[in-house]
Amino acid sequence: MWLYCHFPQLLLDNRVRLQPESNTLPLAFHQLQGSQSVIVQCNARALECGVRPQLQTVMAISLCEQLQLMEYSSEREEQALQQLATHLYQWAAKLVLYPPQGLAIELNSLEQLYGGRNGAFNVLAQKVQELPVTWQLAVSENSLAAQLLAESGSPVSLLAERQANLLAELPIQNAGLSLKAQKHSKAAGFRLLGELMQLPGGEVGRQLGLETLLHLEQLQGLKQQSHHFFMPPESFQQSLDLVTEIPHWQGLLFPLKRLFGELENFLYQRQKVVQQVKVELQHRNEPSSVVPVALAEPGWRGSNFLSLLQLKMESIPLPEPVIEIRLVANELLRAEQHNEQFFGAQQHRHETLQLISRLQAKLGKNAVFSPAVNDDPRPGYSEVARPPGEKPHALLNAPKRPLWMLRPAQVTSIDLWQLQNGPERKHCGWWDADEVARDYWIAKDKFGRLGWIYFESDQWYLQGWFS
Repeated sequence: MWLYCHFPQLLLDNRVRLQPESNTLPLAFHQLQGSQSVIVQCNARALECGVRPQLQTVMAISLCEQLQLMEYSSEREEQALQQLATHLYQWAAKLVLYPPQGLAIELNSLEQLYGGRNGAFNVLAQKVQELPVTWQLAVSENSLAAQLLAESGSPVSLLAERQANLLAELPIQNAGLSLKAQKHSKAAGFRLLGELMQLPGGEVGRQLGLETLLHLEQLQGLKQQSHHFFMPPESFQQSLDLVTEIPHWQGLLFPLKRLFGELENFLYQRQKVVQQVKVELQHRNEPSSVVPVALAEPGWRGSNFLSLLQLKMESIPLPEPVIEIRLVANELLRAEQHNEQFFGAQQHRHETLQLISRLQAKLGKNAVFSPAVNDDPRPGYSEVARPPGEKPHALLNAPKRPLWMLRPAQVTSIDLWQLQNGPERKHCGWWDADEVARDYWIAKDKFGRLGWIYFESDQWYLQGWFS
């Protein structure tokens, strides 16, 4: 038994879901069919103006001057279908996609899980009805029959006899036949699918061809259908065509918030995290603007990515108004459970990483690092930059060193200082022709600040400040 879900205006519904404000205007998607452009999907405001599917686009514009037209894309609609399938995958693993507007769910394997066939249907039908899209449902013994019933808007029945009657009552034009087979069937006097199914197989093959015969045999369950079951994608990609061109970042915040919300739902459902995402802004004439957004550690909250993107907006001017936004997250990682997150140390680390992410977004990734030292005794050589947040390795018997090193060292006078500890003699560097011969002291100035000073070539220098 199969449940088929048909979404007759999926691209339109997905647009309204991501951009609710677009539903306040008459909106329609058009497509070139043959030599003419026709309307394929339209919202309620357009319907009120007399716009209908299959109406010529020129006629639609004459009926509704305010009509917002967008080009229909089966690829975009298929992407939306995959998102619905990913959502429903939580409740049913055996899904088959019928792009761009339908999917079938195998019910027999779910009977034990949901307490029988009726229970499986009720649970899945409820989950589909909760989706923010227009839907038409049907149930039949095979997915092809269920598809035809759903696409024709037939009532739902779980009784096999009733399903067979509904299928037989379908008009020839709703039977899934090729245009050529429909024409020959009508010429032979057939008006209903049931009339064709009563013909002997040899007669169907002779009059309408082997393709039509195979189609009818699959509808009646005489031939087994092969299915390629859906597997959730391993990456996140979501595109959004903007109804109007947006020339500034502020106007992009609302659609971006929607896209990051989609990413958050995607990651949460799959228990995945991601460290970097990519925002692609399409322009009409200029090359796309690509903005990477990275967290200090992998996460799944869309709001965290959006807040970092807002910090980067000031430094990234838009070369041209934006007509489309695309959000991409490729490198998904498994979410790790940290039970110790409730303890202070882990919470402090989480806050530190959030700060690092913000600093990187504002200053650039290479401008933020953790200080560390190596075993080179020369100032300027012993300090190294490590990835931000990384705990430095302690050196055995490491001498006290200032956190704020001055490069180059500043000329100073010994009269301004009171020597505290020293001298620490450094006579090294012969191994790379940058020899150092100095005496270092820890000294205090008149304000009580500790500095690191040294004497070289009859002159005192300030090398750095202690915290």
